[in-house]
Amino acid sequence: MNGSLYERELSNILSGNAEAIKKISRRLDEVSAYVLNQLVSRPFFVTRSAGSLGADLIAIRNGISLIIEVKSSVNSTIMFTEASGQRQDQARRLKELCERAGLFYIYAFRLKNADGEPWKLFAMISNPWGNLRMIYDRLAKVGETKNGNYFLKWEEGTLLTRFLDYLNQVA
Repeated sequence: MNGSLYERELSNILSGNAEAIKKISRRLDEVSAYVLNQLVSRPFFVTRSAGSLGADLIAIRNGISLIIEVKSSVNSTIMFTEASGQRQDQARRLKELCERAGLFYIYAFRLKNADGEPWKLFAMISNPWGNLRMIYDRLAKVGETKNGNYFLKWEEGTLLTRFLDYLNQVA
């Protein structure tokens, strides 16, 4: 499964697609499956972005907008300096655009062949404005080396279902 298929998987989950939710729920505990199933009746409006200059998904529900960049790997760590530094450049560009607008964006990391829940979330280090600050504070942050290079460690991320459970309570 390539990256765009994982984008579609997450898009389908957030959009409340019952089949996608049923498929992923098979590997989850009862509480996590319940949280995902709530998306069937309380979905996000999700749109996919084209090209590699912007984020992959925009998910909107009840006045909350989530800007999401999807990454997947068989390895539990993604170093942004890999792939000729393109990820690092993209991260810096998105960070600057979001910060100028008082926003932040989320990396959704899909660990291939994970046992249990495969999606973890990370907020790009930022300083969002207003109500977004409470949401931002609930997420693990993208790691940064002493040289300023970004990375994602799957083990340190926020479970997608934990984050959705929080959003279901506040919005």
